[in-house]
Amino acid sequence: MKTIGTALLIALLTVPSFAQDDDDDDKGYTYFSRTKIGGAGGVTPIVGVFDNTEIDRYLTGAGLPALGSDPLYIVGGEGYGYIMFLRNVRMGGFGGTGKRTVSRLDPVGNLKKEVEYQVTYGGFLMDYVQPVAYRLDVAVGATIGSGTIDITMRRDDNSFKDWDSLWTSYGSALSTSKNYTRRLQGSFITFAPHVNVEYTLLTWLQLRVGVGYPMMFSPEWKLDDLYDVNNVPSKIKTSGYTINAGIMFGFFGW
Repeated sequence: MKTIGTALLIALLTVPSFAQDDDDDDKGYTYFSRTKIGGAGGVTPIVGVFDNTEIDRYLTGAGLPALGSDPLYIVGGEGYGYIMFLRNVRMGGFGGTGKRTVSRLDPVGNLKKEVEYQVTYGGFLMDYVQPVAYRLDVAVGATIGSGTIDITMRRDDNSFKDWDSLWTSYGSALSTSKNYTRRLQGSFITFAPHVNVEYTLLTWLQLRVGVGYPMMFSPEWKLDDLYDVNNVPSKIKTSGYTINAGIMFGFFGW
């Protein structure tokens, strides 16, 4: 991660010193002074390297494998357009979601336990884009909006499921059913700064790679979308770095 960040910084600081062609010499300006116009949309897959220490404590305590340090793969998408009253500034929207599932068959009672952990975030996108060489730009910006963490807990005894018995079990105050599904959802305010390096292959096609750091604030937790959940540890949230790539379609002009 540090290597990628260093490479982006070097590109931003050093490329402008030599990024100049013959046409620019004739016109008396460099790529660094050009103005961006246009707009685009596309797919931005993301790899999130998040700190799962706190949620892992509860997973392992329930007899499940930990999420550990394995990456979370997020499918994202965004769209944007350059605004003419602020030079090289573009605005738009971004959204992405990814999930992981851990499970275990407990031999005691033949119970299958499963937890699905899903992260979703997105919102208003704003970037400042700096041309640094022919077809090459660096974009610095952020997304601000909302996000959720969904934790779905399932337990099942692998028994035969019968319609009438399910309703009988549900209606009984003395039911000892081992089968259930519960859903915990945390809603957050999100702020996700990022730096992208973008290369325009064609006037309508662009590739990118970048890094980001999504942050979540002011959580509100619900059980099954209805009931408030108190005393949720503050560290159960998205915290860590992301690496993104993308392919964008639109109009990329100067």
